[in-house]
Amino acid sequence: MKPAIQPSKGRQDGYILIAAMVMLLVLTFLGVSMYRSFTSQENMAANSKEKARAFQVAQSTLQYGEYLLATTQSSLVQGGTCATATPLSTATICQNGVNIVPATSAVPMSLGNGLPYSTMNIVLPVDPTGGAGKYYGNPQFYIQYLGISPDGAGQLYQVTALAYGGNSNAVAVVQSTYETSSGIKNLGGL
Repeated sequence: MKPAIQPSKGRQDGYILIAAMVMLLVLTFLGVSMYRSFTSQENMAANSKEKARAFQVAQSTLQYGEYLLATTQSSLVQGGTCATATPLSTATICQNGVNIVPATSAVPMSLGNGLPYSTMNIVLPVDPTGGAGKYYGNPQFYIQYLGISPDGAGQLYQVTALAYGGNSNAVAVVQSTYETSSGIKNLGGL
């Protein structure tokens, strides 16, 4: 009878174990970096969403200010130098410039003077602590008289609007120059 063939007993150096550990380490680093990248992208998407929400409300506020100029310009209060600390309670056309204070967590950004957007009786869920579907603060607008238009047929106004997204860092400020003309003539040169 022939003896059974037995496998040869070679020397085992452990290269497979080392290679497996290196591969496991590489896969771990890859997984951690993918997680960090995903989290970073998720935060950027959330910030973009909040900025877009702030921009949409600011644009609506700007259009409301222009609407007030177009429809009720004669009934708007024609102010001299408007107060700079608190928003006005009625829509006012100001003669002085606007001063926008940078937003911080302690001091929210505000226009030097503005009218809270609540005059349109809209429903904006405002909560300075944030939350889903909420806004950090009420939007504001500011109307400044710039003078007679270059052709002398209208009056120029600068409308500035500010709105927040869900937190104090998501702020949008938009501005337009608006001309009203309803038979206005500059008679100062005659």
